[in-house]
Amino acid sequence: MRLRTALPALVTLATGTLVLATSEAAPEPGTSKDSIVAPAVAGQQALAVRASKAGIVARVCAKEADCDAASGATIELPGGALDLVAKGAKLETRTLAGGRQIVRVVAGGGAGGASFVALLAAPLAGKGDAPITLWTGFTGLAKGEHGEERVSVLVEEPLEKGVRIVVGEQRDDVTVCGRPALVSAREVDPQTMTLKRGASVQNLSGKERAEATKLVAPPAPGDKPRPLVPLLVARTASSAVGKSFATLTDGDPETTWSEAKTGPGRGEFVTFSSASEVPITSLDIVVRPPKAEVAGGVAPKRIYLATPEKLYEVSFPEDAFKKAGARYEVKLPAPIAATCLSVVLDAAYAPESAADARVTIAEITARTAFDESSPEALVGALAGGSERSKGAAALLARGGSAAVKATIQGYDKLDDAGKQLAEGVIDAAPCADQAPFWTRVMQAELEKKRPKHAPEEPALVHARDRLRRCGRASAASLAELVAKGEGKVRIEAASELSLIAPAEAIPLLVDALAIPDDALRREFRGSLAHAAKSERALGALGVELEKERFAGRSEVARIDLLRALGARIGLVPGAREAFASLATEGASFRTRYLLLGPAADLARAGDKGAEAFLVAALRKDPDRHVRMRAAEVAYRAPQLLPLLLEASEDPEVRVRDAVVLSLGARGRSDEAPPAALVTTLGKRLAQDPFTFVRTNAARGLGEMPSTKAGDAALAAALGDASPEVRGRALDGLGAHQATAYLGPIRELAANDEEFVDVRARAMLALAAMCDRSQVDAWTKLARNTPVAMSERERTLGAAAIAALGDIKPQDLRARLAPLLDPKVPRNVRELARAALEATSKCK
Repeated sequence: MRLRTALPALVTLATGTLVLATSEAAPEPGTSKDSIVAPAVAGQQALAVRASKAGIVARVCAKEADCDAASGATIELPGGALDLVAKGAKLETRTLAGGRQIVRVVAGGGAGGASFVALLAAPLAGKGDAPITLWTGFTGLAKGEHGEERVSVLVEEPLEKGVRIVVGEQRDDVTVCGRPALVSAREVDPQTMTLKRGASVQNLSGKERAEATKLVAPPAPGDKPRPLVPLLVARTASSAVGKSFATLTDGDPETTWSEAKTGPGRGEFVTFSSASEVPITSLDIVVRPPKAEVAGGVAPKRIYLATPEKLYEVSFPEDAFKKAGARYEVKLPAPIAATCLSVVLDAAYAPESAADARVTIAEITARTAFDESSPEALVGALAGGSERSKGAAALLARGGSAAVKATIQGYDKLDDAGKQLAEGVIDAAPCADQAPFWTRVMQAELEKKRPKHAPEEPALVHARDRLRRCGRASAASLAELVAKGEGKVRIEAASELSLIAPAEAIPLLVDALAIPDDALRREFRGSLAHAAKSERALGALGVELEKERFAGRSEVARIDLLRALGARIGLVPGAREAFASLATEGASFRTRYLLLGPAADLARAGDKGAEAFLVAALRKDPDRHVRMRAAEVAYRAPQLLPLLLEASEDPEVRVRDAVVLSLGARGRSDEAPPAALVTTLGKRLAQDPFTFVRTNAARGLGEMPSTKAGDAALAAALGDASPEVRGRALDGLGAHQATAYLGPIRELAANDEEFVDVRARAMLALAAMCDRSQVDAWTKLARNTPVAMSERERTLGAAAIAALGDIKPQDLRARLAPLLDPKVPRNVRELARAALEATSKCK
């Protein structure tokens, strides 16, 4: 709940009608701020009311003399009301028609604040001695979601003698084209002293009605065909018998709207949506249906047509209920271009006393320049994108399935401007209609020949967006493309289907794995892997892994299906059994190799058979490629660490390298890498005869959390024969801030005979350790960069600039000032600026 701040203290709805919204009205003469007595009049007893910090009390007396509320009954208040009353309340009497009175209590309010209001009355003589609480509540306090907010409103309408008091709601979603309107109204009945339902209030102000353009709705000769694409659509109504108000624009004059209030229905209204792109030239109104009988139906005598900016008063010169099916025409002085139109009742061809009268209207039709245009003609009018084209598009958007069908069929014949308008029409259609269309557009765009790296066409981007918005409603049309499309059309359709409807995509994509084209099958496996990540796909995957269904597919498809399951394989019903059916003794090289990924994921999930398969592959498979692949994936199963450590001694270098990479991945995932893992990587770093193995061992140790043994191994590698190994070791020591090894790192940074890349990495490692001992030397190298003659000097200068930025000495700007001169090469200036803007970890 929140306060509605747009309502003033007293809002005029109609001539002499006041609305109590967020603050109290001015009290009548003689009103007291804390107590009041309403006299005994017109057969009604007296009522004394007092408001104080303790609440509100009221007492009924035969006469007002000596009628004191002190000993009266306590009035029950809603939550939050007592706090407002305790701060001060105003009490006043209101005289109703016939002379009877009520007491109105108002507390709170002020600028933008809510008011608590209580309407109290004394019972009629002989009807007991308990005070009557007609209504209590808050005015000016909005409730509900944005766009559907509602606020309670109290209306006082002056009569010839006395006032009429009505309580109702104003709702954001029920207005007279933006004008606040009272709905769910109840009025105080002076005869029974109760709050009676079914009250009507004229929501249009007296000033606006007086200034309204006067029009007449004379009977029109003959029938006039209904527009092929209607413009008006009834959206809301203040009241309706049977809640039927959409009947006003359904094209059937036998169906009607009748306001659900007794009497002439003054102020009751229906609001229609329209389209500002399509000017309305006139309105046809059928009041009485040609054949159907309407119980209590009467004809309007005067109505108002309201748009957000204008108001028209329309008079009917005759009682339209005397002419069944007669059409009345309202010719407008100028076309109306608006998104909203309201019809508001005012007077009727029925006496005020007619208790069962219901003002009724059968049909309202807007006439436009497009009345005789078929949907196909409107589609043709879209070409060019003119104002008339926009009007045609607005009508097509309201024309239902026939208009959408015509738009889709005529789309290809339109120019670009027309297609853009047509797309707006199709976008508003149900997904069942638009999804096949956008699938066709996507196919056509993908089949066009374009440069390899050309950006996607807007039409393709839009089609993909609409298909995704429609979600599972797009599945059928995308599935057809997956099954029957070619090349990248199938690939794109499979990708979209896996995203939009993963469960529906599974069987289709598994079927697609049977194709002989390896590249295309790889794409389908990728889409299948994406779909398999969805919880919704688990059931469909389980079906595909059922024993007989799984066995009926080719071995290629079966393996790819298991590979696509990824890390979720342990959650899919039937996956363990499906894996076991393939991981058999004597399996081919291809099968052994490709099953290692699923085996690692199943082993992590606790599958002993998959673990045994992986162990056998790493320990004793005769093919080095299988052993290498087993080493690559074994880190996924933590329990296989001892096996990886053992495999680090494999005689095949590619297997050892795979083990090193796998151990590095395992070490990065642990807060404290196991000592045996660090020792093994250190051994490979120190002893392996192959440079790339030692390089990867150094990288692995450097990228995992720092350990004493690991840093010692990296420091020892600073003397390695390979500059790449030395460089990787420097990177790791810098990342670990291993300051115990500052000495040898400084030596490398200053060694003129060292490889330039190693020197540069040594400088950056020192900067990462916040070692300021080389700052002056780096400043000299940095300042020499603009005039450096060799690549070596330029490399060292760039490293020096970056190192200074990492350390950020207090006088850094002064040190780098010469490099900011406009005459300095641009790339050097950019390096200097980056150093000045860098964030330093050094204190």
